Order: sequence, then structure tokens, then C-alpha cells
Amino acid sequence: MMAAEKWYEYQTSYQKYGLDMRPKSKKIIKDNSKSTKSAINGKDKARLMLLTVFVGLICICLIISAAYSAQVKYDINRMLVQSDGVRGEIENLNVAIKSASGITVIEEKAKNQLGMVYPTMDEITYIKRNNNEIQDFALTLKRIAYNH
Repeated sequence: MMAAEKWYEYQTSYQKYGLDMRPKSKKIIKDNSKSTKSAINGKDKARLMLLTVFVGLICICLIISAAYSAQVKYDINRMLVQSDGVRGEIENLNVAIKSASGITVIEEKAKNQLGMVYPTMDEITYIKRNNNEIQDFALTLKRIAYNH
């Protein structure tokens, strides 16, 4: 309280010389007069409402298009996985075809399943080439094969 007492003493001594040391309060001016005109009229409110609805519709359209594009991307990825599976099957079948069409596999099947054997030397027939041109090669080959 010492500081307050000193302040009071200083204040009284300054008042002798005509100075007022009390803090001055700020005057608050209140303007109670209201304007008769509204800041936003009905036409502006309608425009703002339409703008809000329009922006909302645009946002909804963006959400729907994002969902549709995600669905399409999902379908594409699923089809790519399926095509990879089909490609794998095709590759396996190509390998099986190449292994089944090898000369050794064909030779074994011919011997074991069909009972085929290699011809002996006396079963082989050679066609001799003559300077005379053969008119009907297929007929000549047939006669030689069947000994006619």
C-alpha cells in the first residue's frame, strides 16, 4: 500500500500547480441510430442460396466422378490380373506343345503306341532319275510302291 499512498501524495502536490494526474477515461460513443436499409436484401439472399446450391451440386458431381473412376480403375486392375493368369496358361501350353513335338517324343510314341519300326534295307525303294520326264509322278510312285 505504500505505492498507493505515495501516488496520492504526488497527486495532491501536482494539483497545487494546476495539473490533474488522474487517468483520463475514454469516452465510448454509442451510435444507437439504426439504418433503415438492410445490408443484404431478398434478391441477394436468393442469389447466395442459388450459388450455394450450385457449388454443392458441383461438389457432389466431383465425388460421383471420383467414385466412378475408382470403380473403373478397379475393374481394369482385375482384368489385368486375369489376363496375366491367361498369359501364364498360354505359356505353359506352349511349353507343353514344344516338349510334345520334340523328335524323340514323337519317335517313342510311334514305336510304343503305334508299333512302328524303322524299315530294313530291302524295304527301302529308291526312285532312279531318268532323263526321260515322267508325265504323271503320282501314278508312277503308286506303281512302284504297290509293285504293279
